[in-house]
This record gives sequence, structure tokens and C-alpha cells, in this order.
Amino acid sequence: MTFPDLYNRRFVLFSGKGGVGKTTLAASFALSCARRGERTLLMELDAKDKSSTLFGATTVDSEIREIDDNLFAVDVTPKEAMKEYALMILKIKLIYRAVFENRIVSSFLRVVPGLNELVMLGKAYYHATETDDDGNQVWDKVVVDAPATGHGIFFLKIPMVITNLISTGLMFDEARRILDLLRDPERTAVALVTLAEDMPINETIMLSKTLREEMELPVALVIANAIYRPLFDDQQVRWIEEARTEVDDDSDLTGFLEAARFRNDRVTMQQNYLKTLRDKGDWPILEIPYYFFDRMSFAIIDEVAKDLDEHLTD
Repeated sequence: MTFPDLYNRRFVLFSGKGGVGKTTLAASFALSCARRGERTLLMELDAKDKSSTLFGATTVDSEIREIDDNLFAVDVTPKEAMKEYALMILKIKLIYRAVFENRIVSSFLRVVPGLNELVMLGKAYYHATETDDDGNQVWDKVVVDAPATGHGIFFLKIPMVITNLISTGLMFDEARRILDLLRDPERTAVALVTLAEDMPINETIMLSKTLREEMELPVALVIANAIYRPLFDDQQVRWIEEARTEVDDDSDLTGFLEAARFRNDRVTMQQNYLKTLRDKGDWPILEIPYYFFDRMSFAIIDEVAKDLDEHLTD
């Protein structure tokens, strides 16, 4: 199955179960775009600045900062997104302070369901469609590290919920524009990240079904992260098993044989889960290998970026 060309989409969102490497894949894809000469914005959503750790950069906050050549990052918080959104509407800071920094109004806004998600999505929409004074696109690519599965569904559903509930007004217009962008397969792609394990695979299947069937969003592919590559053929596996029964437990070879057997068992388990994923959907599945580094670092981001560029441009 061929992979979609994510590099031809302007707005790419990464989602998946928490802990599967979603942030790593989003950052790696953004880096690969920047290396192709695209002016790229990596957007975290109230993520407490993960990008600076991965790139060894200065703190990433609500201000857009360059963290690598052609690569910029921002951590969007509901408070700052609300401020930007309000200023775009009210235009004058004095009016903004009088209205939105009023204690009663602020308390009310904090409890409006979905408002935080809408203004953060609104900021992502703004940058994905942002133009300069000459009408040129400011960003070639906007990459969003979206929330994990449960919150991610709620986050992406908000525009659809709003347009179903109301039919006029500023909030409806904003939600309609965002929904049109999210559903546009020419501009937008959703990449789902998973591990080849039981819960992540099941959540990925559920998430894809919801995004495609209920929300009509363009799920482009599934990225299976941290996949162990097979090291042994069938004959070698038999040799390992035979040697394990013949070697004493205190032999120096025991540790090596156990490690080999563990690696082979892990490969078999992952391939079984990937088969389940293939059987239950028609998604292209891109496998990213497990990288044996001591800790998450730019070295991993760099390798994954090369992997993505190689496979997504075949």
C-alpha cells in the first residue's frame, strides 16, 4: 500500500494514545519539512514546552520561536489563544482588558464547554491560512501535536458540535471555517501514531473510525512507532531454542540466548498486532523502527525525520 504525500498538505495533525511517541513523530515530521526548505510551524497545544527538550532549544512558550533552520515552534495555551482571538475581534487592547480581564467574565469563560479547544484550534487555523501583506502564505507547513485519544476526539469534534448547535454568529462562523479546513483532504491530513501493543492498537482503530465516519476527517495513515526489526530467520530461531536447552543456566551464553529469544518473541508479538491493525482497516501503515538510545534526544528526532522523508516521498 502506497503512502500519502503528507508533504503536499499544508496542515498536518498528529494524534494517538498517550505515550506512543506522538510528540516525537510530530516533531520529526516538522523537522523533515523544514529540511526540505519549507517554512514550518510546530504547534504544541498546552503541552508545557516539550519541543525545547527535544531540540535543545530555548524555552518554547506562547511566542513563536525559531528552534532550527526553517523550523519554528509555539506552545498554544487557552489563555493566550483567547487573548489573541479576542484582540482580533475587539481590535483595541483597552476594550479587551475591560471585557476579558474582568473577573466575572473570566470566570464565566473558563466554564464554557469547548471554548478552550475552539480558540486553540482557531489559532492553528489562523496560522494554517495566514498570509502576509502581499497575500503569500506565511507558513508552508503547520504541524500540530494534537491531544491524546480521548481529549483529542473532543478537541477535534468541537467545531462540528458548535455548527450543529448554532447557525449564526461569530462562534458559528469561526467553527465553520475550522471545520472546512479540517475536512479538506487537499490541505489537511491526520496521522495516527500507535505502538504495536494491545491498547494502543485498539484505541487507534476506534480513533480512526470516529474521525473518518463521524467527523469526516482525512485520516491519511497510521504510524506504528518503535518496531523491532527481525534479526533471525526460522533456522536461526530453531538453533537458539536448541542451544537454550543444552546450555547450563550459569553459562556465559545464557544471557545472550535469552536476549535473542526475547527479541524474537517481541518481533512476533508486534507483527501479530500489526496484522490486526491491517485486517481491521485500510490504512497505509508506516513502521518506524525502535531506536536504541539512552534517552529521548535530538539524535532520535533526526533519525526519525530521515525515515519519514525516505518513506513518504517514495
